[in-house]
Amino acid sequence: MILPYAVQPEYCGPSADPELVRIQEALRQIQKQAPQVIVERYGLSNDPQAFVANTSVAELLKSDGPECLPLIYLDGMLLSKRCYPANEQLQLALKNAGLAVTLGEKKKAASCCCGPGCC
Repeated sequence: MILPYAVQPEYCGPSADPELVRIQEALRQIQKQAPQVIVERYGLSNDPQAFVANTSVAELLKSDGPECLPLIYLDGMLLSKRCYPANEQLQLALKNAGLAVTLGEKKKAASCCCGPGCC
């Protein structure tokens, strides 16, 4: 079983960070295409105990400070720090773990024209 462990900083503001939207969608697609994958997400202010309980995370925070966030773990191995992994990197990591997922591809719209007499 694959156990991604995602730890991210928290962002506040009037508009959604496009990178957070992208990673949220990627995680949603992973869970949809590979339901055996368990995604755990933690926020430093909401779940401080999760940061303390994971010794690897605690050590990185102690040595690098919160600037090391976000941290992305896959099966206990650090996949990415300071930024979210690209969809291609997530796909490759999951492929190496024996799971084929497709991320970030836009679904083609059903055939429909927007001219006169259509739709």
